[in-house]
Amino acid sequence: MAKDSNIIDNSNMLVMECRPWTKRQNRCLPKRFRDPLPEGPPCILPSLITHPHQSPADEGTTPSPSLYHCIRHIFTMERNIFGLSRCYEASDPPSHDPEENVVLNELSDIPSNPPASDSPSPSFYPYPNRNSFLLGDWYWNGGVQKTQSSFRELVAIVGNPEFNPTDVKYTQWDKINHVLGSEDDQGEWLDEDAGWDSTPITISVPYQSSRGVASNPSAGPRNFTVPQFYHRNLISVIREKITNPTDAPHFHYEPYELHWQPQGSPHSSRVYGELYTSPAFIDAHRNLQESPTEPGCNLPRVVAGLMFWSDATHLTSFGEAKLWPLYLFFGNESKNRRCKPSFNACHHIAYFQQVGSSSFPDLFI
Repeated sequence: MAKDSNIIDNSNMLVMECRPWTKRQNRCLPKRFRDPLPEGPPCILPSLITHPHQSPADEGTTPSPSLYHCIRHIFTMERNIFGLSRCYEASDPPSHDPEENVVLNELSDIPSNPPASDSPSPSFYPYPNRNSFLLGDWYWNGGVQKTQSSFRELVAIVGNPEFNPTDVKYTQWDKINHVLGSEDDQGEWLDEDAGWDSTPITISVPYQSSRGVASNPSAGPRNFTVPQFYHRNLISVIREKITNPTDAPHFHYEPYELHWQPQGSPHSSRVYGELYTSPAFIDAHRNLQESPTEPGCNLPRVVAGLMFWSDATHLTSFGEAKLWPLYLFFGNESKNRRCKPSFNACHHIAYFQQVGSSSFPDLFI
């Protein structure tokens, strides 16, 4: 029987290769298997500018130059692939867009690239280098009685390929131990570059004996003075933050409302997730713009969102030695940056002292 020349032998072809190309070319991955990359809000390209928005007191009146800052427009930006859009309320379109500088490693958990070899090494004060610091840490925090485990830790330090005997050969150990054990050494605290100040602080503490006020006439508020309250100047920290070329491009100076509108839906929903998109931040920014300006100053006025946090920090693995540091984060930065330790977005502002029986002996009777 003659074999038809128009019949193609596909016995050795894959299943996908057997299907006609016209049936495969328009096929796409189902939505449940899609994993699009994170994307921030779109760049500032105003797609819609509504009518000027005046405050109620200015409606029906002709605005004067002194009230021009009270007239605002609504700028709505294009939606991104997730349906998110930004809505600004300002007299002019925003001139600074931190979202333009967002990269993928700030929106995802992908580890960032390792630092360059020429990046500055961290400070190991009072130790001169890393190897001497590791040996000092092994000596002081490895316990009084050395064990086999402690010996293996020492071998791991000196056996590391990066260990250089020269780093520890000329280390002045006695001087370093004196600095570590000194209680009145304020050189590092009050160093001009460190920015720390020491100020006596007096607070009023309510006091009432368990025996009652009638039996204890001295009961009442007591003044407690902290002789050395270590703190940093907030103005200097803010100035350092906004002038830092690494942090300044990511600083949000103008708040906005973030809206989510799914594809095909006529309604949008308000999205909350950042301090600079919250109603409180927007109201503070609006009140600042509507307040009287400083005489002779035409510079833009913005709000700096200060977020404070404090918790006890134990200094050793064993014992009760601890500090109460006060930390500061800037709400003008995205939480995607604040939550990553590699961005160094946390700033030490102050250290609180612990109140004990030595400070108020009458309270612990």
